[in-house]
Formats: sequence, C-alpha cells, structure tokens
Amino acid sequence: MKTGRINRPTPLSLALHALKTAILEGATWRYEQLVSVAVKAGATDEQIDLVAHEAIEAMFARAEQPITPRNLTHLCAAGYFRR
Repeated sequence: MKTGRINRPTPLSLALHALKTAILEGATWRYEQLVSVAVKAGATDEQIDLVAHEAIEAMFARAEQPITPRNLTHLCAAGYFRR
C-alpha cells in the first residue's frame, strides 16, 4: 500500500503569507518583524516586494466594492472596521 504525503507549507510560504495578512489587516507594528522572519526563511527582496504589491492591490480591489447592509455584518465580524 502506498502512503500519500501531505504537502505542508514551507517556512518561507508561511512567512510571506503572514506578511501579506498583516498588510491587509493594517498591522503596521508587525511589518518589521515579519519581514525579518521572511528574510530568515530565505525570502528575497523581490519576493517581499511582490507580496506587498499583491496585498496593496487586494486592498484597492476591496476598497472599490460598495458596502451593502448584507456584507456589512461580514466585514464587522472579520475585523476590517475598528472602533
């Protein structure tokens, strides 16, 4: 019987994903730490720039969508609005 392997994310992909998530959340206090973690995991400047660019594009795409009463509760629950 052949056993399948589970494809686990690499430390590099996890670090870049954490950086992208922090940018999307606006967690500016974490940028320096997450960039350092990504560099230690082997990320290049180009990879970090690409992740930041993708996150900024996603923020602009999200900003262009109108907020309706239907998705307002979803946005509030996801933490996009802070008090």
